[in-house]
Amino acid sequence: MTGRGADVIVVGGGIIGCATALELAGRGARVALFERSELAAGASGRNHGLLLVPLDPELVPMAEASTALYREVADGLALPIHLDDKPVGFLIVADDDQEERAAAAAEAQAAREAGVRIERLDPAGLRSAEPALSADLAEGWLLEDGRRVDPAALTVGLALLARDRGAEVNTHVTVRGLVQKGDAVRGVVTDQGVVEAGAVVVAAGPWSPRMLRSSGVDLPVVGARGWLVHLAPGRPVLRTLVGRAGWHTLPRHEALAPTPAAEMAGRAVPSDTVASTLLQPNADGTLLAGGSRQAAVTDEPEDPEVPREIVRKAVRLVPALGEAIVLSAWWGVRPMTSDGRPVVGPAGDGLFVATGHGSQGVTLGGGTAKLMAAMVLGDDPPFDPKPFAPGRFGASRGTGAGARRSSP
Repeated sequence: MTGRGADVIVVGGGIIGCATALELAGRGARVALFERSELAAGASGRNHGLLLVPLDPELVPMAEASTALYREVADGLALPIHLDDKPVGFLIVADDDQEERAAAAAEAQAAREAGVRIERLDPAGLRSAEPALSADLAEGWLLEDGRRVDPAALTVGLALLARDRGAEVNTHVTVRGLVQKGDAVRGVVTDQGVVEAGAVVVAAGPWSPRMLRSSGVDLPVVGARGWLVHLAPGRPVLRTLVGRAGWHTLPRHEALAPTPAAEMAGRAVPSDTVASTLLQPNADGTLLAGGSRQAAVTDEPEDPEVPREIVRKAVRLVPALGEAIVLSAWWGVRPMTSDGRPVVGPAGDGLFVATGHGSQGVTLGGGTAKLMAAMVLGDDPPFDPKPFAPGRFGASRGTGAGARRSSP
C-alpha cells in the first residue's frame, strides 16, 4: 500500500471505481484505489453484463461514452473479454393482459425515443423470431439493442490497465473513514494507516452513504438485492435477449426509496420480489435468467425463494428450459437512488461521489469515469453533469475543489 499519498484516492473496486482509476491515471494523476475485498466482488461482477441504451434520455450520453471506452480499451486489456460487435437484439414480450401489453409498448416507444430501432411483432412474428417461446404470448417488440460483456472480466481488466498506467490498486484493504482537514477531505483512513490525497472519489456502491455521513453528506442511496440463475440448456433455445414487459424500466421507475422502520417491522417477507423476467443467451451456450429487485437491509438474502421463482417464470416463458440444468445462482446488491439516476459529482472540498447506478452500472460505468475524471481534474465535462449532481438531494457541501495533477 502507498505510504507517499496520491493525487486522487478512489474507494471501491467495482466497475465505477476501476474505470475511474483508469481514466484518472490515463490523464496523468497519481491514483490509489482501495477495495475492501476482491475486484468486482459486488454487483459489478454479479450481473447480466449488458450494454443497453437507457430509456431515460438524460442517461444516453453517459451510456454512449461507456461503450466507446470499453471498445477503446478492449484490445489492451490483459484479461480477455467478450464484447458483442453488434446488438444481439432485445425482444420485449407480453401476453393477452392489456396492462402488460401497454407496458411493453411504452418501453418500446421509450427505446425508439432514445434512438433504438424497434419492430412490432404479432404472435406469428414472435414464433418466427423465437420458436421456443410460450404459445400464450400475444405481442412483442424487437429492439435493435443489447451487447453482452463479461462484467467481472471487464472490471478486473480495467483495474489491471489502470495499474499499467501507473495507478496503485490495493485489494483487501478496508477504508474506515475520510481524513478531514477543516472543511476539506484530504485522504482516507485504512486498516493499514492514513493515506493523504488531494481528492477522494467514493465509489463504494451501496456502502457509499455510510462512509459519506461522517463528512456530513447524506445521500438517498439504498441497496437492492438482485438474483440471477445460470442455466445450461441441452441445446440453444433463444437467439436474442427476451424480457417480459416490466424488466426494461421506464425513466424514474427504477427508483427505490429507503425502507421506514415501521414498514420493515410490520411486513412479512414479500412474495413479489421477481419484478420481471429477462433471459440472456450467452456465447458459450448457457443462459442467464433474472431478475429481481428487493431492498437489501441484511447481509443475507431476505427471501431465499427468489431463485426458485425466477426459474419458475423462465420456464413459463420458454417451456424448453424445464430440461435445462441449473448450474448456479447468485445475487448482488445494487446502489439505487430515490429518482432512478446515479449520483456523480462533487460533494465537498476534495470529496467526490459516484454511486447510485442501480442495474445500469456496467452500461454507465465508463461514462461515469470520464465525467468524474474531468470533474476531479478541472477539465470540461464530456456531457451535461447536472442530472447527476449530488446537490439535487441537498447532499453536497463545500466547493467541490478537486486535485491537481502531479508534475512529471
